[in-house]
Amino acid sequence: MKDLRRRLSISSVSVAAVVGLLSLTYHPWLQYVVVLLIASLAAIAIWEYEQFAKAKGGQMIFPALLAITVLETAAFYAAARASYLHCLPLLIFFVGFLILFALHFRQKDGAVVDLAVSSFGLLYIAVPMGMLLGVLYFPLLQSAHDGRWWVIYLLTVTKITDVGAYFAGNLWGRRKLAPSISPGKTVEGAVFGLVCALAASYGFHLLSESMHASFQLSAAESLCLGLILGCTGQFGDLSESLLKRDANKKDSNALPGLGGVLDAVDSLLFNVPIIYFYLVYVR
Repeated sequence: MKDLRRRLSISSVSVAAVVGLLSLTYHPWLQYVVVLLIASLAAIAIWEYEQFAKAKGGQMIFPALLAITVLETAAFYAAARASYLHCLPLLIFFVGFLILFALHFRQKDGAVVDLAVSSFGLLYIAVPMGMLLGVLYFPLLQSAHDGRWWVIYLLTVTKITDVGAYFAGNLWGRRKLAPSISPGKTVEGAVFGLVCALAASYGFHLLSESMHASFQLSAAESLCLGLILGCTGQFGDLSESLLKRDANKKDSNALPGLGGVLDAVDSLLFNVPIIYFYLVYVR
């Protein structure tokens, strides 16, 4: 019960903070505050990831990795605001990759592990966090759409999957889903979480019918996206648990009542790219 109260308290504060932040996202100057906040969260997450690597004996050139992470995150915002910069995130990633190589030219020891771990960190954390800004601001190039609604949709479907899986797992869970990396997760919880994702996604379809062009989601799209997000969100949760368990850590950080940034965004890291590619290449 204590854990439940803590989760509910944190969720309430988080929802209030997100709602307040989203109301300011399109303000001409406050957009930069939003970009700075997301880039800062990405930076903290990449630091937490580095702690996992250190626990396994990995050594990374962290200052360079941190700088590339921040630049990569901000590049998605720049690409969203100016169509001629649409290749900037790819360019930053490639140049950053070259820099990581170049920094090992004088010291070859550990280069293979460092480059592999660093590149994975950028793909796992920096790119999805940047894509979150892409989801939020890309529709500004298409004035009929409001990216804030897509972020609300993304966060709601993802988090309601987590909540549904947590409650169902505690109430009805019998069969362990992945006992070696996350003993508390059950098959019953995962199935109910998926049902919650489908229901929430379809609810946004019903809501979109009264929103004209600012947010449109057909019944078929809502069910398809709900199914995908419900599965990949839980996959993302398990993936971060795998990294933590391998590094012999309970949480990714020691932030009071939260754990770590990676703990908070783990289920989003695989869901954000899905919505990003859907908006950019499908709609």
